Amino acid sequence: MALSSIKSKEMQEFIIFNVKDHPSDIGRIAMEKFGLSRVAVVSRLRSLLKAGILTAEGNTKARRYALAVMSTNRKTIQLTPLTSEDQVWMDEVRPHLSEVKENVLNICAHGVTEMFNNVIDHSESTTTELFVHRTAAEVTINIRDYGVGIFNKIQKALNLRDPQHAILELTKGKLTTDKSRHTGEGIFFTSRMFDTFVISSGTLVFQRYRGTDDWLIESDGAPVNGTDVLMQIATNATHTTKEIFDKYRAELDEFGFSKTIIPLGLMNYEGEQLISRSQAKRLMSRVDQFREVILDFKGITSIGQAFADEVFRIYRREHPQMHVYPMRMNAEVIRMIQRVVAENTEDDLNEYLGKAMTNIQAHT
Repeated sequence: MALSSIKSKEMQEFIIFNVKDHPSDIGRIAMEKFGLSRVAVVSRLRSLLKAGILTAEGNTKARRYALAVMSTNRKTIQLTPLTSEDQVWMDEVRPHLSEVKENVLNICAHGVTEMFNNVIDHSESTTTELFVHRTAAEVTINIRDYGVGIFNKIQKALNLRDPQHAILELTKGKLTTDKSRHTGEGIFFTSRMFDTFVISSGTLVFQRYRGTDDWLIESDGAPVNGTDVLMQIATNATHTTKEIFDKYRAELDEFGFSKTIIPLGLMNYEGEQLISRSQAKRLMSRVDQFREVILDFKGITSIGQAFADEVFRIYRREHPQMHVYPMRMNAEVIRMIQRVVAENTEDDLNEYLGKAMTNIQAHT
């Protein structure tokens, strides 16, 4: 049976974006997905091999497929006063992303120029290692310097207790150690544009995954000297830089980009419980630069009365121009927040919390 051009293209894309997870049975899965014969699917696999999109190893019955490397570049760049992030993009990255969709190309350009500018202005490193890797399904960009380390630098600049607190500040946005030259928006927006965004420095590894909108921190493995930034994005991504900016930036807003989402799970490490007013004050530091603050309670099982009171009663009372709302709370967290705001019957947070509790009860 001859394949229509539309179905052939659909099957090709299906193979490209699923072969990584199914190297040995991608043919069978494609047959089941499209209701085609083995001959038709094998023909498409052979075409992808011939085009240099796939590679294969092993005999027919034990054959394993993988995405071919379509372009790659690994280079050590000496940093001088003449080094500029736009030239690095144009000379060392852009040539390796031919035929990549415009929206993905724009995201890569944004990420490379923002992260490389950070290296130039903040790292105090003399060299940088750049790695670009492209397959038909994904673009990977890695930028590594050997400077002072991003978390260490933020810790010292803000007089924080430990480097992990620096990660919490990074997630808020508008953080820079040089306000005369930077707005502090680079990492905030870049981390939301790529499917995977990872910063490794010292003993900490800070990860964000676009699909789950979650932040993760790890501290295993050998310490990283300097800062290592990894950015990955699927070649079939549909979002744009404008969409990410618009999500957080209000038009003609005096606050600049006006919305931030803070994952409280970043505070809940090494068994630390969110119970004190000092923790709450640390959480809410610098957020008065925003108009809308969303506090993400995913992974938080409980909070203390003092913590809840400081955030949801006192802080909101002292900053009436701001909208501070929680999200992804469990029933215990909701009840504690309700307890501290209940006396103010005109507070619209009461209705919001009531609906959240009703939703939880409806699903239990």
